[in-house]
Amino acid sequence: MVKIWKILNRRLQSGKKRINGRSFGTISIRHRGGAMKRKYRFIEYYRQKWLNLWVYTLRIEYDPNRTAFIALCCSLKYGIYFYIIAPHKLQLGSLIKTSSDMIKNIGDSSTLSNIPEGLYLNSIELFKNSGSKISRAAGTGSIIIKQFNNNYSLLKLSSKEHRLISKECFATLGSVSNLNHKLEKKKKASDSRKAGFRPSVRGIAMNPVDHPHGGRTNGGLAWRTFSGKIGSNHSTRRKNKFSNALIIISQRKQKLIEKKK
Repeated sequence: MVKIWKILNRRLQSGKKRINGRSFGTISIRHRGGAMKRKYRFIEYYRQKWLNLWVYTLRIEYDPNRTAFIALCCSLKYGIYFYIIAPHKLQLGSLIKTSSDMIKNIGDSSTLSNIPEGLYLNSIELFKNSGSKISRAAGTGSIIIKQFNNNYSLLKLSSKEHRLISKECFATLGSVSNLNHKLEKKKKASDSRKAGFRPSVRGIAMNPVDHPHGGRTNGGLAWRTFSGKIGSNHSTRRKNKFSNALIIISQRKQKLIEKKK
């Protein structure tokens, strides 16, 4: 049995070289570096490849590369093994499948056209055959608000954004596992260093050469980022982005609506 798991680990895992926030040697993301060594687990984001195939949930594992747990699934008929993001309340030994019909069990995957309104979903495709992109972090989940007669479904994402997504996109039933991740607290500095986060220095404590806030003079400038962009109350999203037409209520508008209530 031990030999089988060793072979599986070689097929489904590989060594991961950390970039540490560098792009060809230059720092593109600050405060990154010095994390523990870890192996990358290959996750199956294209579950439509295994259409109408029943798979068996062997075990639920911890993955150091993401906040959610992952589930090892296998097909007893064909001997296929792969990892998926484990939904909340997915039990060991349960049978799940990717279906072209209506689905009811947690962990099953199908197109949005086959899923009724009011259910929590995870690992949702943004566009057809693009692979799972939405609701993959721990504790997140999106809800189908409305099924329209055209080719779109209206979803409320975990960021409270209301967005139209094609009914031909695949999604998995249930919210993502590890709901208590947001309650975890780092007890000492080494917890952040092991995760790959280095200490951050305030801009006002730097020299003028190093940061827009640097130098002895205080005030006179709006809060800015390291690169000089305005950092507060300023949207960085492109105004003519093609997907803007699919966003019914943005995250910012939804927060304003809730404040008025």
